[in-house]
Amino acid sequence: MKVSKICLAVAAAACSTVAMAYVPGTYTASVAGQNGPVKVEVQTSSDKILSVKILDQKETQGIGSNAIDQLPAAIVKAQSVDVQGVAGASVTSKAIKTAVAECLAQASGKQKQVSQLKDGVYEAKAYGNNGWLNVKVTIKDHKIADIQTPGQRETKYLGDTAIREIGHDIIANQTLNVDNVSGASVTSTAFKSAVGQALEQAGGNLADFQKPVPQKIKKIAGVQKENVDLVIVGAGGAGLSAAVTAKDLGAKNVLIVEKMPVIGGNTLRCASAFNAADPERQKALPMTETLKDAVLKAINEKPVSEEHKKLMADVKAKYEAYLKSGSKTLFDCPEWHALQTYNGGDKVGHIPLIRTYANNVLDTLHWMQSKGSPVMDRVSQGAGALWQRTHQLDAPAGLGLIDPLYQSAVKQGVNFKLATRVTDLVMDKSGKVIGVTATDKVGNKYQILSKHGVILATGGYSQNKEMRQKSAPHLTPDMVSTNHPGATGDGIVIATRHGADTTGMNYVQVYPLATPGTGTLQGRARKMSGLDDVIDVNKNGERFVKEDARRDEFVAAIKKQPGAICYDINDSSIVKPLNSFNEDVETLVKIGRIYKADSLAELAKQLGMPADKLEATVAEYNKMVENKSDPKFGRKLFDRPIVKPPFYATPRAPSIHHTMGGLEINPKAQVMNKNGKVIPGLYAAGEVTGGVHGSNRLGGNATADVLTFGRIAAKTALGTN
Repeated sequence: MKVSKICLAVAAAACSTVAMAYVPGTYTASVAGQNGPVKVEVQTSSDKILSVKILDQKETQGIGSNAIDQLPAAIVKAQSVDVQGVAGASVTSKAIKTAVAECLAQASGKQKQVSQLKDGVYEAKAYGNNGWLNVKVTIKDHKIADIQTPGQRETKYLGDTAIREIGHDIIANQTLNVDNVSGASVTSTAFKSAVGQALEQAGGNLADFQKPVPQKIKKIAGVQKENVDLVIVGAGGAGLSAAVTAKDLGAKNVLIVEKMPVIGGNTLRCASAFNAADPERQKALPMTETLKDAVLKAINEKPVSEEHKKLMADVKAKYEAYLKSGSKTLFDCPEWHALQTYNGGDKVGHIPLIRTYANNVLDTLHWMQSKGSPVMDRVSQGAGALWQRTHQLDAPAGLGLIDPLYQSAVKQGVNFKLATRVTDLVMDKSGKVIGVTATDKVGNKYQILSKHGVILATGGYSQNKEMRQKSAPHLTPDMVSTNHPGATGDGIVIATRHGADTTGMNYVQVYPLATPGTGTLQGRARKMSGLDDVIDVNKNGERFVKEDARRDEFVAAIKKQPGAICYDINDSSIVKPLNSFNEDVETLVKIGRIYKADSLAELAKQLGMPADKLEATVAEYNKMVENKSDPKFGRKLFDRPIVKPPFYATPRAPSIHHTMGGLEINPKAQVMNKNGKVIPGLYAAGEVTGGVHGSNRLGGNATADVLTFGRIAAKTALGTN
């Protein structure tokens, strides 16, 4: 009789060999994977594994799904779970192998013995969203009694929510079979993985910790009805700014309904770049001849419409007054910001919306500061921003925007209904929007009527592949996105059902400098988001584009490079221990996401590129900084040379970033129907709308737009605008 190797422990790579015969039959087991239980079915003969099937799973497409596709056949071929996991899908691989091992234990006729945990404190770690996530698990009376995460730096409102909620469920139910917190899957998985390692140290078998968590939400029959002053759909930057503004204006009962279990939306994940013409902060920046040429070119071209002609004339008047004043500092004004936004969007944006945005954005910035946003004094030019008006916040990712708004909302009594999806609008007989219907995760139904109508702040549709591909078929379905998983275009779908018009739906922006593979914004060495002190090179160590180009130009240039990848190159003068996403730079170096060397030659060696080429490229750039001129590509920004070791290289690649199209609104943030008329009681703000950014959004314009029109929507809804 043939024998098979099986492993009853979790770590299949280190399992022992056991000669075993099977009772012919079909066996099933479930083990928690990346996003939830992975249920397997194993069929055996008396001495063979005949088949391994995955019956149920929620693993990530393109990552965990690779293990789902490959491991069952590999296990059958090897007649053992002692097979190599799939690279990049270690959690899913481990879940599959553990579940199959459990099935083989059943088939062997071995009586299941639940492992008893040894009392003590066990430490383990897994890499989370912003760095290593360390856990200390206390086992008392053979049970999980406490879980601590000393020194964790996971994103507030995302990662820390996952740690808190999952940790509570693990202890309360003595199980690892806890669903990830949607929107914080990286932290969720890392936390469960680290806790699992600690349990193994305590002598546990992870197959014994797979009991499902009971449903927390009580199922209620019928429709629950509620009346509020104002209902806002979406708890990102637009929704929170609308809610806080409504409270500032005296609204009593303001409710935010959010389909995700966490707040923040894309704003919490952003780099917090915020564009605004800001004379006080910009006075530290010089006005070079190259920058003057850019203004002259824009105000002297042939206008495409009367609106464009008027905007150009307004900029020209402001610029002539600037020249007459004799100022040597950077020229800027709302009109110039508006003209660059219009031109940067290929002149297809809506100038009245753009003017409204540019005229109000500095006031929004000051309002955010009054709420506690830590705006830094230095102004730079973010990727694709076109002008040095990009403000940065001294806080990780978008926390400097979301945290003050959320704290203010809570303090002022804004109510939140999270993990609840709005399904439709409620309209009266006259066609006025008077509320919404919604449902929570267990199917409870709600009808929420609103005295002042509904503000849609649901974000864009970059994670809705069907809508995305229909709108922009040149994109490929497998492209990754910087956006959170809830960006699925819900508000657009709901509003168009009631006659709302859309604009620019075919305009989808790809961000040039994201993390290869995952598409996230994180992982860079530099602290600031601006490109003033950075160059980008290809695998040959050569520059290939002006780094201050429009984003679509930058993306097109990267796609022509070997491997469609590039590297941010900078020196240590702009590197801090933690980057703008709160990641530890040295840890990123150790795990291979950033390259670091004391010389350019050594850096080039690590990157596999010719050292002489990289050295020559940097020397050429340093001369450009000295001369304030880029004869090769026409770059306009030169802050400082790259001379201070150590030197850093960060791999970067394009990722879907922003959907410029959406609901048609007027400058008061009222949603328009297909006949060009206002839909009474319906307002929209943020990425759910179109018209502000045209065909190409300038870097740093998104958060400014989202927060500005969130405020405008609330003012209009309450009749103060």
